[in-house]
Amino acid sequence: MPEDRAPMYALAQTCKRLDWIWMSPHWRLARRVLTRAAMVLLIMTLLYGVWPYSTLWRLEHAVAQNDRVTLAGLVDLDAVREEIARRLNKDQVSLIEAVSDAFIEWLESGIRQHGVEALQILVTLDWISEQFARIPTHSLGLWASISEIFFEAPNDVRIRIDRTPLAPPLILRLQLDGLTWHVTMIHD
Repeated sequence: MPEDRAPMYALAQTCKRLDWIWMSPHWRLARRVLTRAAMVLLIMTLLYGVWPYSTLWRLEHAVAQNDRVTLAGLVDLDAVREEIARRLNKDQVSLIEAVSDAFIEWLESGIRQHGVEALQILVTLDWISEQFARIPTHSLGLWASISEIFFEAPNDVRIRIDRTPLAPPLILRLQLDGLTWHVTMIHD
């Protein structure tokens, strides 16, 4: 560095140090505020991730205690019927990907027996209870049988629950409606 620039460089360094010393209390405050905001954001994210599990827990207990009122509040039967109807219609897009042979046979026999009203008659709270009854009971309850849970969107969770060896897995879809998660799709 040329000799004539050395004093200017030293002056610039001194001014930078003075700026940082002057800003030090502000940086500490900003760091404290940002740390607290990050902690709140982390806690809120964790609570949001656990939220669907609480709905599953309520659903499991409603089925076990045969509580129809709670079950009706957690399951949107119209949405479940609509999604199954979309799956049956080749011209519409459905979120139900693949279904088991037993599910297809159940639908076919229902359509033969009841005709157009088959879904209204077959897809009931009793049917949903039957689907959950096939889940093996463990000391951990439903949690031991969950093989996959995935947030497809912030308001959409897909869950795969393994059942007895002879029964295909149960696929659930929970959607956030206001402040409550509702079952909007169920099939095996």
